[in-house]
Amino acid sequence: MDNLVKQDQDKLKLFKKYGYDIPKARNLIITKAKFSKAKILEVGTGKGHMAIALARKGFKLTSVDLDRKAQYVAKASLKALKLDKLVTLKIMNAERLQYKDDSFDYVISVNFIHHAKNPVRCLKEMIRLAKDKLVIVDINKRGERIMQKVHGMDGHSHAASKMSLQSVKTFLDKAGLSVKVYRDVCQTIIIAKRGAVK
Repeated sequence: MDNLVKQDQDKLKLFKKYGYDIPKARNLIITKAKFSKAKILEVGTGKGHMAIALARKGFKLTSVDLDRKAQYVAKASLKALKLDKLVTLKIMNAERLQYKDDSFDYVISVNFIHHAKNPVRCLKEMIRLAKDKLVIVDINKRGERIMQKVHGMDGHSHAASKMSLQSVKTFLDKAGLSVKVYRDVCQTIIIAKRGAVK
């Protein structure tokens, strides 16, 4: 197994030890999102945890990120699990997504917003591309504490968000989307749908 993939697997175990079961959290997102088999774009591949969870359920998707090293880990993990044929990985800036309006039925972004330099610009791009549903998920205060603890163990700090999840919800409301919020142990799930009545 690739050394970076092994490091990621070890880190997942560490997160679980401290109370953040990332694979379980990703599966809850899929349950709440209620995706059908359609065109999916993931913004913020990271190490591929959400892409893996979706691919395991048989979904095909495109996943974009600017971090080549993280995408390398995602690609290696997907290949090791024989899921690489279901996920197209692309290096792309979330502030300028290179797709036409309404190119995807669903756009999903997990634990990305707190990393975004310009979260409003990224949200506008995701709204532009989502024909049906936009799913924004990020860590809550407990998840943030666990992230800080685990990243701190190897001398790293974890990015603080420039936009609160409440502000994300308000932004999506103002954009005319029908928004539902679900709270989990370490994450908040925001599902915004086009043209739906609350």
